[in-house]
Amino acid sequence: MSREISPETIITGPRRVFQHLNEKPLRDDLIFYFAIVAAASIFWTAASILTEPHPVDGLGIEGLHQAGSVLSTIFVGVFLGFVGVFLGLANGAVALLAVSLVEHFFLLFVDVHREFEKTMKSAVYALSPLILFSWAVLLEIPFAGLLLLAWFCLSTYLGVWIFHEKSKDRAVFVALATGVVLAYYLHRAVGIV
Repeated sequence: MSREISPETIITGPRRVFQHLNEKPLRDDLIFYFAIVAAASIFWTAASILTEPHPVDGLGIEGLHQAGSVLSTIFVGVFLGFVGVFLGLANGAVALLAVSLVEHFFLLFVDVHREFEKTMKSAVYALSPLILFSWAVLLEIPFAGLLLLAWFCLSTYLGVWIFHEKSKDRAVFVALATGVVLAYYLHRAVGIV
């Protein structure tokens, strides 16, 4: 049995998802966001430890790897894993706050008097795919950065339109302005010269 997707479903599908997300408390959104940040941190830390030929040589501990001390290598790997996750969570919190502030700044231009909570909720769902699929940019998959930037702008648009209940043109302005600021700061990762 094949299910056909009508054009109305394609257009209203994301809107319904964001309307459902608008009903959830910010605490649930933050748990979702930091779970994604923690998963990405674990992935990147494990990848950097596993791809490094001698993971403990850079620590300045002479002879540790050469002596074949497996337990020491495992201990250092676990320690680096905890440090990587902690730094990932700290960087994720800073990124969330920075993007939320930039988005809220542009919302001031369209005369918004909503709480900052809605802006942070919008930033959570705009940043999550960027963090989750950042590996595609680092592996230099063609146009991955531009696709993630487009997804960021689309998610920001939907967040402003639904969470803040702004008109479509004002939501487009905020999404594009925030996207331009993000592209400016991440221009090397996104592939824009």
